[in-house]
Amino acid sequence: MQTIDVNERYVVNPAYKFKGDYNNVIITNNNSALYDADLYREDITSSFAWRTHPDLAYLFSFFDGAGTLNEVARRFSEQEKTDMEAFIESVKPCICNDEPVLIPAYRQYWVSIPKNFLIPNTMGIIREGLIANLDLPFIRQSFDLSEVRLKVPNDMTLMLNTTCVTDCIYCYADRPLIQNPIPFPRIRKLLKEAHELGMPSVEVDGGDFFLYPYWEEILDEMLKYDYLPNISTKCPLDENSVRMLASLGIKRIQLSIDSVDKTEMCRILNVEKSYLDKVLNGLRLLDEAGLEITIKPVITKLNDSEKSLNDLIDLFTTFRNVRRINFTPADFSQFKQGRDFFSTQAQLARLKTIVDQRNKECATELAFLGYGEYQTVRQREESFPHRSMCSGNVHGFFVLPDGKVTLCEQMYWHPFFILGDLCQQSIQEMWDSEQALSKWNFSQKETRDISPCKTCEEFDECRRGLGNCWRMAIAAYGYENYDFPAPNCPKAPPITKDFYIQ
Repeated sequence: MQTIDVNERYVVNPAYKFKGDYNNVIITNNNSALYDADLYREDITSSFAWRTHPDLAYLFSFFDGAGTLNEVARRFSEQEKTDMEAFIESVKPCICNDEPVLIPAYRQYWVSIPKNFLIPNTMGIIREGLIANLDLPFIRQSFDLSEVRLKVPNDMTLMLNTTCVTDCIYCYADRPLIQNPIPFPRIRKLLKEAHELGMPSVEVDGGDFFLYPYWEEILDEMLKYDYLPNISTKCPLDENSVRMLASLGIKRIQLSIDSVDKTEMCRILNVEKSYLDKVLNGLRLLDEAGLEITIKPVITKLNDSEKSLNDLIDLFTTFRNVRRINFTPADFSQFKQGRDFFSTQAQLARLKTIVDQRNKECATELAFLGYGEYQTVRQREESFPHRSMCSGNVHGFFVLPDGKVTLCEQMYWHPFFILGDLCQQSIQEMWDSEQALSKWNFSQKETRDISPCKTCEEFDECRRGLGNCWRMAIAAYGYENYDFPAPNCPKAPPITKDFYIQ
């Protein structure tokens, strides 16, 4: 936390906004095209929605960037008949805060204020109407901080297609031929509805984004509503495509390039030898166009040599706009059975050491992302209460290429997880539907006798709190065992699938 100057103008970080959720207020991301999260030091990379007390939303609305801290304190104190010094002391922890700040709200509830919430207004930003869309008198009478599932969804991911230019040995996707894809005019209406609902996050997925026939049109439509998607591709891009991306205002892109060795690429992706040259040409065009580039190599036993890793780093760190390289080990796939493509924990540990060392030596940010490691029951008991919240059907949802809605990406068309159909329903109708609510209210009574969850005394606290990762449960125990606990649960049974890297 930096020194606080009462004569400095502070403003609510433009990376954040307040949003109404019927009888609650949430702090969430602002729409991605409006503000550059990196510029404003907002490093929460995924969409989030944190309930807050309506009085805090009111207090922070005074930080619109127009007045100094002293002036804001005086204006608030005069209006609310409070002490200026006490006001300043109360907001200091939320100024340039390096970590989220916990604030006691009422009863046993606490609320979180995200990082860098109030920042110096060095760019002369005026944020009028921070709470203009909130009915605070109504919310103050009925707010409930115990609620978990949002009444209005916060984020949506559109899976546009199932087609790819590669056939990766580690592919985790279900890739059926889509007979009746969701029509593009319907997607346009969904984007408009998401905007009208105040949803700050709309993302795109595939298949490969650039094989979607209307990719230019959908980007244009998304940007109309201030949605700037995180595009990831394995498609070799040509000059026209790169020029179009730049003209639309796309600032970032992720390329999935697993190796700079043609033989390795052919074996991993099942592509022709010319593929690598085409991909690298696209990378050069993107670099020259000034787009910020992330490279995400997937590590398998076919490219896990130290030479392959170093050759890849040596090449990609020569590009000016390759800002980061995120290595990730190949994970379990429901649709690519067998362990024949996995590296080993021992080799991955060696590669991570190299990445960590080289990260200290070059300007490009290098990271070796984690992978699931077997935990003892005691380790699971210690870590499980601190797991990440499952946001599927709680904050957001995933739209399949035919319009069916599922809980999260890797559920695909599993019938249990279908929440609705956006070819037939509006977003809010789907969110409020019996199908969607029944998944949220999934009861212990509905759990099969074979599942350890059937007799768990913490069932409701778990399922209606941070949640159980349905995806991990299926990966560890099989498609039919969706009602099992995730393998990170201390009460989970022995794993029956090839879930952990050996």
